[in-house]
Order: sequence, then C-alpha cells, then structure tokens
Amino acid sequence: MKLISLILSVAVCCDAVAQGQDNYSLWPRRPAELEQAQRLIRERQDDEALALLSPFVHKRGLAGHESRHLVGSIRTPRYLSAQHPRIRRHTVRRGENIEKIANAYGSSSDLLIFINGMINPSNLRAGQHLYVAPQDLRAELNVEDREITVWDGKQLVACYDVTPEQQLTKGENEETQLREREGELNGARIPRSSSIFVSSNRILRLANGIILMNPGQSASGGPHVRMNAKELNELSLLLRNGSRFSIVRKPDLFDPFVTQSPPPTATPVRKGTTSRRSGRR
Repeated sequence: MKLISLILSVAVCCDAVAQGQDNYSLWPRRPAELEQAQRLIRERQDDEALALLSPFVHKRGLAGHESRHLVGSIRTPRYLSAQHPRIRRHTVRRGENIEKIANAYGSSSDLLIFINGMINPSNLRAGQHLYVAPQDLRAELNVEDREITVWDGKQLVACYDVTPEQQLTKGENEETQLREREGELNGARIPRSSSIFVSSNRILRLANGIILMNPGQSASGGPHVRMNAKELNELSLLLRNGSRFSIVRKPDLFDPFVTQSPPPTATPVRKGTTSRRSGRR
C-alpha cells in the first residue's frame, strides 16, 4: 500500500512538471537562487539577479520556467524604453514621418511611438529628437512547454505563457515569420493607418497560418495560440513584421542557430544541396 501511495505521489509531481505548474510542494525542490533573485529584483539590483538566473534560463521544468519569467520581468521593460541596449537618437528631417524613420532603423512605428511617449505621431517637426531602436529580435513558440520566449541573439528578453491548440503539437520544428500585426478594439478591426491603432489590442498572424490572440478575440484562419491580452500587446511591440518565429515541437532537436526548415519567403534549395540537421540547444 505504501508503494502504491509513493507511485501516485511521484505521478502527481511529474504531471505538475509536465504541465509547467509552479508547484514545488513535493518535487523538485525550488533552487535557492530563485528566491535570492526575487529579493534582488525587489531591491532593484537587477544585474545581480540576472547573474544568478543565467544558469537556469535554458533548463526545462519549473526552475527554468520561473527563471525565464524573472529574467523577462527585468529585460522586457529595458527593451521597451530608452534603456534599450542599442538605443540611438534621431533628429527628424523635413518630410520624414514615423513610418519612414522606423523603416530606416529596422524598427516599427509602434515601438518608436511607445518609447517616445508620443500621443500624435503625425505632428513630427524638423529638428525634433526621437529615441530609435532596431527590432531584430526572434521568438520561439515552445508548444510542449506552452510558452513563447523572445531572444536577442543568445540573450533572453521576454517569456510568456500561452495555450496552443492541440493540433499544433504535431509535426517537426519549423521556421516561419511574423507576417502581420492587426488591431482590434471592442470587436472591430482597426487598420494600422488609424490614429487609435496604437491603443488597440493585437492579433498576430504568422506566415505559416498560426494566429496569436487573447481569449476574448476571434479570427479566421489557421490554428490559434491564446495568451494574455497585455502580454500579447507587449510581444507585438518587441517584434515587427518579418521577425523570425520558431515553432518548437521537439525541443531536444532544436538549435536556434541552425536552420530548421526554410521560412515561406526563403530562396528554394538548389538540387544537389543537402540541409543541415538540427542539434541540441
């Protein structure tokens, strides 16, 4: 009887880990570094906290999941402000508009409006100074772990919990791109040309048909991924149309620095060439 109870306890623990639940009550034990990092964050010693969390960022299970969220709580605000690691100042020239400036820096008008706290971007004037930053981040949708992570090279920037539809679990790892960021407000679609687009809720469409939306939205198309509305809007600010998006179904065979499969806009592979196989991250 004791053996049966032990087996059931272990099964419950494993199920909690598999579902990504933050439950350390039975197994595994929560690493002391996570508690220390939370204390440092409260004391605004962010760089010290990042140093403690760094060894856990690529780990699977509860410790890795919690660490990624803690790291995101530090880095995301930096990437959405004048503290961006590659921030620059731009002097507006005659005839420039927010879209033209954003395109020149590989960014989006949404991000520039947000960083600069602009209310009416159509009122730009020559000689005005703006903060600008590139948007060359990439995203990974880990279907098994139910999370989206955003990366700047090897550096984690953000982590979000998501709920992907069951059909997304099938298939191999693949590469795609963010194709379109749509606006939605009170059930109505908001065009990007509208002055209220920046205050609308986002719906993100990937080139392979996957749609990211919040639980209160609806959209026709391919399989859906649901996530918190505020976090979806934040993700839309971190990325731009054309940003790389990896769909990770088999984490042990995924390497972000090795091509998984060409995105829809990639140049076709010539005959006689061979593709590189994925490695472990």
